[in-house]
Amino acid sequence: MATKKEIYEAVTLAVAALGLDEDTNVSLTAIFDEHLAPKSGGASVNIDEVTRKDGDGNIVEILCSVSGVWLPATEEFFYADKSGKGINGLKRVSKQGESVRKKHNKAISASEKAIMQDIIDGAIDATEAKEKLEELKASKPDYSSVTAEPKPEEGEE
Repeated sequence: MATKKEIYEAVTLAVAALGLDEDTNVSLTAIFDEHLAPKSGGASVNIDEVTRKDGDGNIVEILCSVSGVWLPATEEFFYADKSGKGINGLKRVSKQGESVRKKHNKAISASEKAIMQDIIDGAIDATEAKEKLEELKASKPDYSSVTAEPKPEEGEE
């Protein structure tokens, strides 16, 4: 199968070979660039859209990429990023958001196993199981517990 880059090059060369007038060629090129042009590798983020700064220009809050909640830009809330790609040495995934996501995924996995066991045991039929599985897949983690308030460490209260 052709790569996106190969498809883009083939289409633009084919259109250029048609000998269209300049205005049409420019219009088509703009459309191809918007819909077919390969993007640069890796996700890029506009730092100004995912951070909040104080009056001195220091980053004080980061938007958690998982929960969508603004949290203080500290290691208390975010994981340290030793790769150098993070924001001020922090990953954009908050500890709270990641915890909620992991618990949700664990619950979904357990529910899927229970549904499969119910099918094996004859407690439900395949149609009912399919409906329940679709319901599970549609469920999303509840990030309402992600807040800018520090959470107690395990064992503390």
